Amino acid sequence: MPSFVWDSAQNKLVPKEEYQTPDRGGAAVHGDIESFVSPIDGTVIDDRGKLRRHNAKHGVTDSRDYGKDYLDNAQKKREADMRGTTREAKRERVQLIDQTLRQFGR
Repeated sequence: MPSFVWDSAQNKLVPKEEYQTPDRGGAAVHGDIESFVSPIDGTVIDDRGKLRRHNAKHGVTDSRDYGKDYLDNAQKKREADMRGTTREAKRERVQLIDQTLRQFGR
């Protein structure tokens, strides 16, 4: 039975024998970061190594480490937590009702 692979360049399935992996290009090169003063301890951060060590030392992270949808999803989760519409909140309510019914004999 022949095997097929999805070719995103052609936007279709092609026989595995005919598939050619796309050229991924060269290595990614990132420039230097602009130096800034840490709001945590006041040290000057002027390269990626210092930033990495600083973040590890203080247990913090850069907001660029998160995807573009992270903040939107976090806000939706927080709102659901505040409204009590999460699965955990619903489960807690059901358990509390069951416990109360058992305790008072209904």
